Amino acid sequence: MKKDRTLVSFDWALKSILRKKDNFGILEGFLSDLLNDNISIVELLESEGNQYYEIDKFNRVDLKAKDGRGREIIIEVQHDKEPDYLGRIYYGTSKTALENMRVGRKYADVKKIISVSIVYWKLLERSYLIKGSMKFEDMVNDYQEIKVKEAEDVFADYYFIQPEWFNDNIKSKIDEWVYLFKHSAVKGDVEATNIAMAREKLDELKMPEEERRAYEAYEAYELNNMINEGVIQVRVDETLEKMRQAMKAKGMGDDEINEIIKSVY
Repeated sequence: MKKDRTLVSFDWALKSILRKKDNFGILEGFLSDLLNDNISIVELLESEGNQYYEIDKFNRVDLKAKDGRGREIIIEVQHDKEPDYLGRIYYGTSKTALENMRVGRKYADVKKIISVSIVYWKLLERSYLIKGSMKFEDMVNDYQEIKVKEAEDVFADYYFIQPEWFNDNIKSKIDEWVYLFKHSAVKGDVEATNIAMAREKLDELKMPEEERRAYEAYEAYELNNMINEGVIQVRVDETLEKMRQAMKAKGMGDDEINEIIKSVY
């Protein structure tokens, strides 16, 4: 087995390296393995979410792609932590659908949206790979699911990859990608589609000097954010503890205290 190779973080890759047409093959390989289809990227869509900032925390790539049946689909790939994340991605898919419907076009022209989130915190419980989609149920007959073929071509699908839940036990091609997202490395011999290309293109040691310096600046920026967030959290914890002690001194019970703190924070 070959040794793992350290690569640039995938969030950096999304905002820089993977936006270049020559590197679309990396995203095509990842999306093909995730969706179990033959995905080809047509173009990078220019939208507010795709504006490039040298250092920011908004990592989203909107792609126009085609699947193995030739259907044109819009794919969002995003990687960012923020409050109300589920609401944010629902808004994002809705906005993308509207942006791609010109005035006068028929509803039959609505393109399917596939939202892919690489989530580096425990947003959803337990699993490292989750899919959400529209489901129709018969409310009269024990809520049996009703299959609507057209829905597969219209309503958005949501995929969540949560590397923190992954136990590093690789059993499939998509597992190789999740390992890469978790460790910024490719493990040993590989079978995942175009992941060897990712290992080559995302190798920090092979980056041009200017690009490497930009990546190092980004890493320093992220580290500084982590430190600042840690300091803020310590201060919040100290304030909460003082509040808790003051309320206890007034004879308030734990349940009442917890409810008050919950309403404030």
